[in-house]
Amino acid sequence: MGVIKDGKVSGRLPADDSFAVHHPGYPSTTSRAIETLGGVEGIVKARCSQSNRLELRFRPEDPYSHPAFGELRLCNNLLLKISKKKSCDDLSAKVSDRLPEASNSENREQASQPEIQSVTSAKENEAQISEPDKANLCADIVARVSEAYHFDGMVDYQHVLSVHADAARRRKRNWAETEEPFFKKDGFMDMDEEDVMMLLPPLFSLKDVPENIVLRPSSTLSSKKKQEQVMQHCSEMQIERALAIDFNIKDILLRINWEELIAEGSELWESQMAVSKLFDERPIWPKESVAEHLHDKGLKFSNLMLKRLLLGVAYYFSKGPFLRFWIRRGYDPRKDPNSRIYQKTDFRIPDELRSYCDTNTDKELKPRWGDLCSFQVFPFKCQTFFQLFELTDDYIQEEIRKPTKQPTCNSKTGWFSENVLDCLRLRVAVRFLSLFPKPGAEKILKNYSNDFEKSKRTCIYKDAVNPDQNEHQENSKEFTGNEDKDMRKSIDDEEEEIEAEEEEEELDAYGTLNLAGEDNEGPLQRDSCIL
Repeated sequence: MGVIKDGKVSGRLPADDSFAVHHPGYPSTTSRAIETLGGVEGIVKARCSQSNRLELRFRPEDPYSHPAFGELRLCNNLLLKISKKKSCDDLSAKVSDRLPEASNSENREQASQPEIQSVTSAKENEAQISEPDKANLCADIVARVSEAYHFDGMVDYQHVLSVHADAARRRKRNWAETEEPFFKKDGFMDMDEEDVMMLLPPLFSLKDVPENIVLRPSSTLSSKKKQEQVMQHCSEMQIERALAIDFNIKDILLRINWEELIAEGSELWESQMAVSKLFDERPIWPKESVAEHLHDKGLKFSNLMLKRLLLGVAYYFSKGPFLRFWIRRGYDPRKDPNSRIYQKTDFRIPDELRSYCDTNTDKELKPRWGDLCSFQVFPFKCQTFFQLFELTDDYIQEEIRKPTKQPTCNSKTGWFSENVLDCLRLRVAVRFLSLFPKPGAEKILKNYSNDFEKSKRTCIYKDAVNPDQNEHQENSKEFTGNEDKDMRKSIDDEEEEIEAEEEEEELDAYGTLNLAGEDNEGPLQRDSCIL
């Protein structure tokens, strides 16, 4: 057993293990404390249970009292047994030796001073006896304490009946006379007069730990507040309509006067103005490009906050050639042939190279959007959508600026023909495959390069002859090959999955969007830039 003496520990620590209970009250005795914990049987039952929660009742005799539950936590303590050893043998011997001397001296003193001498002797004896006993404190280490129960919840509240039997007896009220006429012949349902029927509610408290709750606003609002709510409701209605608009819709959304809904000079107003200026530069933006441009200006937003700012000035289609690109409110790309330069294309990593995508998806350092558009790094996603206008490639920029021969904008290829769009997609694939950082892509790059050259010759041939001839359309399909057909089919299937997943994500996020910025909303959060 370990011993603590004079501030030093000696001996060995015991191997016995125990647990402690931090009792939240001041029980009168140890037995009473054990009784509030359910007795020894209740403690053993709690230790053997799966939850291992210890129940405590301040009034174990009252079955209606609300119990508290102690949670078991790990600790690293020791159980000490403190003893106090008195060393008063020498002191008692000295006092016994001096008592006879004091009595003999009293007899030898003169008769004129007996009272003074006796008083003096008595004081000396009292001083000797009243000296504090010298004591040594010693602490023995009994056991280790590795676990302890803590009671953090409220324990002293219960459902108190308005009429209680004990209170009734103290007030000398006759329950049979006051209440029995309301019952049948047997009175209190054949119960004794000392008993009172107790009907407890099934649940009168949901929590035993105090928490701050947000109460609903008062129903009596001022007229100004009601007008603000009506304006806010209208803006939210317009925002909700901007989520995943069908490409075949007749009329697109008009511009929102967000300047009237946000206080000028506020942080939210400055952020919304920065996003609005981007759409003044060009009408259609990918979300990744918007985030990077704002980041370069020193503005960092969370994904949800960026969507909120975009919904104030833009909308997007759920499908079509501008899929998931944010379009300025009031601008309809289906009626403007010049919008063809803002259409989308994509790059899908071939199945043979998907292992690179799987190993680099979880990396924290992800390439910048501008580096991807300028073909400086290889994409880390299996499929990435790009805007033709942002791709740094002379061939692509030359092709998208040629006059369109399509009379209308269709939902599949937009203002381009299918051959031109396939040729642009192959050009993007050739540029990225030439950047693949690992060996093994040479054969795939060669196949894509051959397909690109065939597709380019097909586009030239289609421009030189009458585009209405059906035989040329069949020839163009043969040039692209079966592999390209399978790729387009898988791309279309994946686009449909992306549409469904992202549309559900947007609708879930809309529940927290608030363009006007209510008073109960927290400060503008700029925590991260989603690229």
